Amino acid sequence: LIVAQHNKLMRASGFAIAGLLGLPGFRKAEHEAVELAKYWLDRVRLTEFADWEAGNLPYGAQRRLEIARAMCTEPVLLCLDEPAAGLNPRESGELAEILTFIRDVQTPQGHRTGVLLIEHDMSVVMRISDHVVVLDYGRKISDGDPEHVKNDPAVIRAYLGEDEDEALPPEVAADLNLAPTTSQKGA
Repeated sequence: LIVAQHNKLMRASGFAIAGLLGLPGFRKAEHEAVELAKYWLDRVRLTEFADWEAGNLPYGAQRRLEIARAMCTEPVLLCLDEPAAGLNPRESGELAEILTFIRDVQTPQGHRTGVLLIEHDMSVVMRISDHVVVLDYGRKISDGDPEHVKNDPAVIRAYLGEDEDEALPPEVAADLNLAPTTSQKGA
């Protein structure tokens, strides 16, 4: 359970009295909080690690746990800052699946959750986004659906640079599904 869930339990317990006495309102709130935590552990594929300390989990599992913890607060908008940073391609794919689920599926509380993502892993961005805004040094250079953005000359230029002899890193070209540039073909 996390702090936000404990806040609900505190209110349900009358700030400790009902909790100490084990009154029905507190037991119900506690049961709901535990069930919600189990639901999100299952959704992020961490049920088998439920008894582990968070710090002992592998890095990718820790990232998924952070998302599960955030979802236990029942957000309307989930804001994530570079959740794929440090993840390998398999873990990035798992993250994209989880974020797509969060975006598309109604929560147990009966609402859909919006996802605001700040991310440099373009494969994750392009896979889960309905709308993409690209910043280059803090300035907006593109705004639209993923297909528009990945084909926007300003975005391509930001990745390639102004000099046509500069090669686009292969992983960036793959993320954007671009054909190799002239300088890459000879490399």
